[in-house]
Amino acid sequence: MKLKDLGERELIRRIFSVQDMHQEKDDCAMLENGDEYLLVSSDIVSDITNIPRNVKPESIGKFFAAVNLSDIAAMAGIPTAFVSSISIDPDAEWDYLNGIEDGMHSMLRKHKTELIGGDLKEGSGLTLTGTVLGHQKKSRTRKRSDILAGQILGVTNELGKAGAAYVFYSSGYMGTRASEMLINVEPRIREGQIISEYGGKFLTDLSDGVASAAVQANNDFGLGFKLVEHDIPVNRHVKKAAEISGRDSMEIALGYGGDYELLFTVDNANVRDFLAGMESNGINVSLIGEVWKGNNILFDGDVWKNMEYRGFEHFTNAAGKEHLGSLPQKKA
Repeated sequence: MKLKDLGERELIRRIFSVQDMHQEKDDCAMLENGDEYLLVSSDIVSDITNIPRNVKPESIGKFFAAVNLSDIAAMAGIPTAFVSSISIDPDAEWDYLNGIEDGMHSMLRKHKTELIGGDLKEGSGLTLTGTVLGHQKKSRTRKRSDILAGQILGVTNELGKAGAAYVFYSSGYMGTRASEMLINVEPRIREGQIISEYGGKFLTDLSDGVASAAVQANNDFGLGFKLVEHDIPVNRHVKKAAEISGRDSMEIALGYGGDYELLFTVDNANVRDFLAGMESNGINVSLIGEVWKGNNILFDGDVWKNMEYRGFEHFTNAAGKEHLGSLPQKKA
């Protein structure tokens, strides 16, 4: 059976089972270190799946560092060190590689993370592999397994910007601005730590979308999301993207992924104090539903409906998205 017939989630499940891995299925691996966890994660970015054409090399470097740092944010962790391994075509220009390095360093410095080493090899196209290290007190580290029925679901900022940018990029709308918009993400390091401090429980980043996180919670913990459409903070570009693509705006906001915002839960009894803490710290959050022992459903203002879209998944075309490298080049 081919990998594309299984999909990323099933492949990971099989690898965990076959290799007898005992780490939790979280955004980072957790290693015991006294009263703290050492957090370790790795992420790959390539010109086939992640990097649109016509973007500045500095933007690629920032994106590469950001998506790795986002895994630390998803555990409410504090990033400390980064290792980068780069495979690049030998015909690439020096200025291109140097621009990637400049962008990567800029993002790492912003989040007080030291580049401590890596590797550089010639290859076909561009593949960037990062490993990020961080730490957090055990009591402040947030895990996906902290999820419980009855908890309130929330997200940081807005959803759907990356999904809209993908639609714009693949259709030629907005030209290179769509390309830059697609990979202009910010790891929510500070937000994750403050969410944890004020009582956040389950926490994950939205690399693959809310719908993907909902499917994963259902598979791993037998719990579902009850989402209220009116309460979901949708980016202003989603409406235009829905018009261009013919897809539902909620699918773009929840199912495309790439926003790298944080999805979290908070105990119902703690909601008022939690929101007060977010406001006092200038953290923009929206409460979008609750966790329950059932299927993933969405209230459209009239009725509850099953949430059919499943989010982005590598090795499949789950969100109706093609690999970026397979799309025709767009002009500015």
